Amino acid sequence: MIYIIEKLLQTDANHVYTFLRIICGIIILPYGLQKLGFGGVGIKATLLDLKTKKVPQFIAWLIIISQSFGSVALIIGLLGRFAAGGAFIIFTGALIVHLPDGWMLNWFGKKKGEGIEYFVMLLAMLLIIIVKGSGAMSIDRWLMNKL
Repeated sequence: MIYIIEKLLQTDANHVYTFLRIICGIIILPYGLQKLGFGGVGIKATLLDLKTKKVPQFIAWLIIISQSFGSVALIIGLLGRFAAGGAFIIFTGALIVHLPDGWMLNWFGKKKGEGIEYFVMLLAMLLIIIVKGSGAMSIDRWLMNKL
């Protein structure tokens, strides 16, 4: 069991990973806050919206929790690989949903939806965190040094 925890927390003291982790957390945090009702529709409406999209309620709750609390975990570097993995799954789903809208974002409001370029960039950043860990200045690194 200790071996699994060590593998989950293991990270280099690299500031690039720290930067990517914090930026990903900042990018994802507003999605979570909206789902909680801060500047958005709230939990009840989010669950209803995801139900109309045929997302099981259990998965809908995981999305809300991952975007809300996982983004904070990324910012502070607590279980960064785990938080990045959850976000990676969610935003892979978002990429698939937006795939028919093409590559480019809807800069001029002429398309039905947004493109996938944003999701590709975010997924690449999350993948680095999954592989390399939370980096320097993270709770993961501090915990690993204590073990």
